[in-house]
Amino acid sequence: MLIYNPAAGRNRLRRLAQVRQVAVALSALEHSVELIATSAPGSATQHAQDAARGGADIVFACGGDGTIHEVLQGLASKTGKPTAALGIIPLGSANALARHLRLSLDPVKAALQQLQGAPLTIPVGQLTYCDQVRYFAVMAGAGPDGALAYSLLPAQKSSLGRLAYYVHAAGLFTSLRFGPFEVEYIEAESGVTTTLRAVSAIAVRVNDLGGLFSGLTGRRASIRDAHLRLILVRPPAALSLPLWFVTGWLNLTRFNPLLHTVNVTEFTCRPIAVPAPNFQADGEWLGHIPFKVSILPNALRILLPATH
Repeated sequence: MLIYNPAAGRNRLRRLAQVRQVAVALSALEHSVELIATSAPGSATQHAQDAARGGADIVFACGGDGTIHEVLQGLASKTGKPTAALGIIPLGSANALARHLRLSLDPVKAALQQLQGAPLTIPVGQLTYCDQVRYFAVMAGAGPDGALAYSLLPAQKSSLGRLAYYVHAAGLFTSLRFGPFEVEYIEAESGVTTTLRAVSAIAVRVNDLGGLFSGLTGRRASIRDAHLRLILVRPPAALSLPLWFVTGWLNLTRFNPLLHTVNVTEFTCRPIAVPAPNFQADGEWLGHIPFKVSILPNALRILLPATH
């Protein structure tokens, strides 16, 4: 099953042609292929769920991290027994998960890479808020990243691509003041619970967010990890946020006294002032804190290329 969004991207006809090229290549290898176009926000989730229940072996998310995020919601298993495997055809602007898996950015090559590899069952992040549950594969967080996801309109994202992130990030850093909020986490190795204040809290599952954000994660996270890599930026935001970017670009985050990185099994963000900070998962805005993030083991089968 190839699930794609016909309304996404700057060149929609080219995107459709790329998806069809992948379908032709898979059919030539005697795979039974079906193309499904999304019709509304969230429809990719239902299509993926229906495909898994209908016995599909592989569900390819054809798009960027947002499309993968929606498909993930339909494939993640709470029981630890996922069925259909997630495949990725990278057609987005950031493609953070595809880059983490070392996939080619050529759609056909990426598909063949994954078919030559093998599926692996991995944990995923689980975010709980307002009696809702959301899963994520790349990252989830509160603070500037949540504000960026909130401010970035889908139309602008489609027309500008990665440039939209940079333009809006620069605007946010110069115009907004990010107040502190409370973060409580359980350390993975010791089980010790710690509470502190932060102006940014991001849990990452990949080693590189790409582009100008590539150095912010410390490049030590993996989708295979049984824990979450939590990155906390301490107040004051006017000093700590620029310092985070500078030390990240220079690969000197270990010398940043306002940056706290820890492996955790779960963490909770709670507001201490109004307005409450925004939060996001895989770049999709979800609301305002409070929320809780944990790790869900054996939740997803994902195709890994042989090179990974």
